[in-house]
Amino acid sequence: MTAHALPLPAAKQSQSAKPRPAPAAPTKEWWVEVADNRTALESHMDAWQRLADEAVEANAFFEPALFLPALDAFKPNVHCALVYRHDPRPKQRPQLCGFFPLERRDRFKGLPVRSLRLWEHLYAFLCTPLVHREWARETLNTFFDWVDASEKPDLLDWPKIHGEGPFQHALIDVLTERRTLSFVDDMHARAFLNRGIDAESYCAAAMNHQSRKEWRRQRRRLGEQGNLETRVLHASDDVEPWIAQFLELEASGWKGLEHTALARSDADRTYFRAITRNAHAMGRLQMLGIWFNGKPIALKCNFLAQDGGFAFKIAFDESYAKSSPGVQLELDNIEELHRRPDLRWMDSCAIPGHFMINRLWKDRRTIQSIFLATSRFVGNAVVGALPMLRACKRILRA
Repeated sequence: MTAHALPLPAAKQSQSAKPRPAPAAPTKEWWVEVADNRTALESHMDAWQRLADEAVEANAFFEPALFLPALDAFKPNVHCALVYRHDPRPKQRPQLCGFFPLERRDRFKGLPVRSLRLWEHLYAFLCTPLVHREWARETLNTFFDWVDASEKPDLLDWPKIHGEGPFQHALIDVLTERRTLSFVDDMHARAFLNRGIDAESYCAAAMNHQSRKEWRRQRRRLGEQGNLETRVLHASDDVEPWIAQFLELEASGWKGLEHTALARSDADRTYFRAITRNAHAMGRLQMLGIWFNGKPIALKCNFLAQDGGFAFKIAFDESYAKSSPGVQLELDNIEELHRRPDLRWMDSCAIPGHFMINRLWKDRRTIQSIFLATSRFVGNAVVGALPMLRACKRILRA
């Protein structure tokens, strides 16, 4: 493990699986390493974490602390393309500039179309690949060249990538230069928080005055009935009680009844425990909650990356619904972000049109899923036909 070693649980490997050595001295400036199991990925840990910290856009879900536990828990058939660059400086190791986790997926059943898809799972709320901020275009070109030469799919299927910003700009430039056909299969906006001058001014600009007044009244009324306090997990605190209380609180509500709570599945529960422990060990876990008479009635879990964060999950006691504990905790979350000078933004990771968070966070982030043709005829034909097929489908529905 590395100098900043994560307490990452080891996956079960076959006896023949052996750690892959670190990349050898390259024979060319850019190349791709392939890691198709956990052991192989661990040999890239140092370079992988540095890439995550220097990526053109942050994605906590593709960082080692969250990605490796997902491999352990969900056991996908994934191989990861790692784009390396030779560092011309003396005695410098090769520099990892791109991380693309891939799986083969049949998206067009009945058609002979081979797709290579960025891996997503139920709790990966963003699939933007990690690409170095100084070498974004070179990294993407190297990746696409490798796909054409080695993988030879008809299509690339990229779900849940950020649809604006520096990564998207680099992608558009590269696709234009390569004359690559693309099709946006889905696009939506989700709530996003950009830091304001302070929490008070942010809330005043983002929220309805009457609603804020009502939420303050609810909080005041609840505080009159008992001891009400907000707690924040600190680096020196024991994370285990927070993990246990979160799982219990989430399972006590409607998610538990519908069997969608993390605690209802062994794999989901194992995954959550691993990622929270890993992130806490690295100082990248943010958990906060509201306690009433010594009992948590709302808990929130965020994962931090670079100068921002990803709002992973929130849970609250539905017996206190009249006091809006979920809203109250989101207001505390806004205050906590503005108290930390190292945080500039937070992605809600919410579904489109989320009623609560859209009322509280005034900014939006575009999320899109796209198909990219490769150099093969079938891929170009399919991507070229998709707009017409989508239009016909909408006409028939109407």
